[in-house]
Amino acid sequence: MQTSVKSLKSHRKSVLNSYTAGALILAFAGMIAKILGAVYRIPLTNLLGAEGIGMYQLVFPIYALMLTLSSSGIPTAISRLVSEKKALGEVNDAQKVMKSSFVLLFGLGVTALLIMLLVSTPLAQLQGNDDIRFGYYVVAPAIVIVAIAGYFKGYFQGNMNMLPTAIAQIAEQAFKMLFGLLFAYLLLPRGITSAVIGALIGITLSEFLSMLVLAVVYFARREKPTQRVSLDGEVTKSIFRVSVPIMASGLIFPIVQFADSLLIVNLLVARGLAREVAVAEYGILSAPVNSLINMPIVVTLAFAVAIVPIISSKRALRDVVSIKDKAQLAVKLSFLIGAPCFVAIFLLAQPIMQILYPTLSADSINLATSLLMVSSVSVILLSLSQVFTSLMQALGKTGKPVIILFVTAICKITLDVILILHLGIMGAALSSVIAYTLCVFIGWFTMSKLLGKGEKVIKSISKIMLISAIIGLIIFGLTFLLSKWWLLMASVLITPIVYFILVIACRVFQDEELISFPFGEKIVAFSKKLHK
Repeated sequence: MQTSVKSLKSHRKSVLNSYTAGALILAFAGMIAKILGAVYRIPLTNLLGAEGIGMYQLVFPIYALMLTLSSSGIPTAISRLVSEKKALGEVNDAQKVMKSSFVLLFGLGVTALLIMLLVSTPLAQLQGNDDIRFGYYVVAPAIVIVAIAGYFKGYFQGNMNMLPTAIAQIAEQAFKMLFGLLFAYLLLPRGITSAVIGALIGITLSEFLSMLVLAVVYFARREKPTQRVSLDGEVTKSIFRVSVPIMASGLIFPIVQFADSLLIVNLLVARGLAREVAVAEYGILSAPVNSLINMPIVVTLAFAVAIVPIISSKRALRDVVSIKDKAQLAVKLSFLIGAPCFVAIFLLAQPIMQILYPTLSADSINLATSLLMVSSVSVILLSLSQVFTSLMQALGKTGKPVIILFVTAICKITLDVILILHLGIMGAALSSVIAYTLCVFIGWFTMSKLLGKGEKVIKSISKIMLISAIIGLIIFGLTFLLSKWWLLMASVLITPIVYFILVIACRVFQDEELISFPFGEKIVAFSKKLHK
């Protein structure tokens, strides 16, 4: 009996290690990718100007919508089903999942490509810029490419190998930066619209090269089936059962972004702004502001993605204790990252905008600063909503995120109409914060029903919020009270170290959680010395 208990503990520790390692690989790669993306947006914004970046951002909502329709649910379904089949030793069934999913992904990708080409002209007219249709033409092939890449990513994540996905993320952003800026610069003499189209050509090319990276790794490392497998109707149905609710929940925010691309500009025009000014304000919110908000969120998204196959495999084995352990760890990690980032972005909004976007006018900088301060709390809200959605999907409760996100979307669109007409572009930022807050409250209540209230998690979150407030005081003191530019840089270097020490000192994580982190044994040893 004692041996079996030790074996179970050892297995749980192994799974915890694989989860944390996989999540950290994706988190690290995601951070590099987001940094590259943010760095790319800086010269691109300076190259295109506020109006040009606004036009660039107008293309993305329908592009994101088509990507979601074609490839959002199936890679997660692959990840979940492959991990479950392998946990049960059903290797050939895992191969059947892969074969059926490729046919589905390719078919859906081609369908979404054709839809985008058909709606491009009327959509461009509705957005008030006929020339934008050419942007839709050049970015449409990327939909099929991303669908095929999703096949490879689902396979690797189902095998709990996050490294190829991580490499592809970095490669995609590097290629996008290289070719997007190159083509935008070369086409700029022909006008802003041509430069925007050039940047969009860079997206398609970067997605293709990133997909090639995944394909090379896949064919070099894939497992050969022990027997020839064919398309299986039951397997295809199981993929649909898993992927359709995930796809439905994934559709909500692209639909909201699409509605934003139509509503915000037109509502600002109705409020009295010239269309060029309205597009410029939309560009500031959707590019510089949202790019900075999304940068830390990619880390929590990595934990959310990595937790799906782990919890799915534990669910297949009915290991309730491990499920609760991983779920609580994911929530704590999302707060660990989100809370200090919210505080730092809120306090440093103006210097960040001044440093990153020197070519924007003073009025644009002031507007971007205000929008960033209002939106900064969304770092925590979006991080938690992503983790809750992934947890529900991994637990098989795929319908619940759809309902929660649908309610969030209705709230967001309704508030957009009300607040933008009264507050201008600031109303769009505020409506997002209110809607995401509602989403998190409903998600938290739902997870409490599924896994229990988790008093220990609430206690850990309270500690993290208190530590983040202390970090905020340090940043405020160094940056604003002493008013030295080099102290801003010092605060960026000092506060993460202080934050780490305070997290260990306040025992936010248990030793068995810390041991699963990189350099876990050294962190545990440091923790023991600190608490002597």
